[in-house]
Amino acid sequence: MTPARQYFMCQTPTEKQGNRSTVVHCQHILEFVATTDVEIYGLKLNDSNTTVELLELVRRMSIELIRLTDEQKKTRAAEEEMANELEKMKAADEEMANELEKVKAVKEELLLTKQELLEARKELLTSNKELLKTQKELVSTKRELQSRITDIEVASERLKDKDRMRRSTTTNVGFTARLTNIITSSLNSHQTLVFDNVYINIGNGYDATTGVFHAPVAGMYVILLTISSVGPYEAGAIEVVHNGVPVCRAEASHYYWGGCPCNAVVHLEVGDTVLAREHLHHAVDQTRGDYFTTFSMGLMLKDEASSS
Repeated sequence: MTPARQYFMCQTPTEKQGNRSTVVHCQHILEFVATTDVEIYGLKLNDSNTTVELLELVRRMSIELIRLTDEQKKTRAAEEEMANELEKMKAADEEMANELEKVKAVKEELLLTKQELLEARKELLTSNKELLKTQKELVSTKRELQSRITDIEVASERLKDKDRMRRSTTTNVGFTARLTNIITSSLNSHQTLVFDNVYINIGNGYDATTGVFHAPVAGMYVILLTISSVGPYEAGAIEVVHNGVPVCRAEASHYYWGGCPCNAVVHLEVGDTVLAREHLHHAVDQTRGDYFTTFSMGLMLKDEASSS
């Protein structure tokens, strides 16, 4: 298409459409004609018909121009809206990219956590194996300890048996002794009688050479002393002494074989002495021997302190 040719003089007519006036300037018309594909031929100057046709053409072109202007505004508005949407989409893309980065970071963290969990699981399995091994060792050790405890208990019972046997031989203390010969002459004052014929001497506390008993064990002891005269009018008295202190006295009567025994219960400490001696004011003479005059002692109850 060739540019429109200008064959007419421009005028400025005014056309009223209702209350609206449209003024069309020749310059605008020329610019519009120059930018369109319309060619105007055969227009003559000062031709009234041509002017009317031209005005109609201008009016139509003005309407089209207004329409195109509105379309252009709408297009610009649409472009601006599209630009805004593009900005929003760009912002959304950036936000999505940020979210993707966060998701990626979380994924990496999860992978790291998964690896750590796997490592922890391996360590746990290893610890479990070691624990099972330790448990087996503990069971074995427990059996060994139980066996040792049993051995210790058996050994302890044996030691207790031995200790009971030892105590049975050392705890039982007692003796019985008598005079072998008849006493035919008076004894000295407080002279110790030696009962030389010893029947029993458990614990070896009685000394048959001195007539003195030495307590090997602390506890309660019972004492028994008997005496008998040879004939009538023969009398005497013997007292039992604990560490020098009299505890009982036996007397012989004036009748044949007559006598009054004595007995006592005393507490002795280890090393205490007990003996029978002539009483101070009763001379001992013509006293029968053999089993008529005897001296006996025995342990009744051992002290707890001595039992350990």
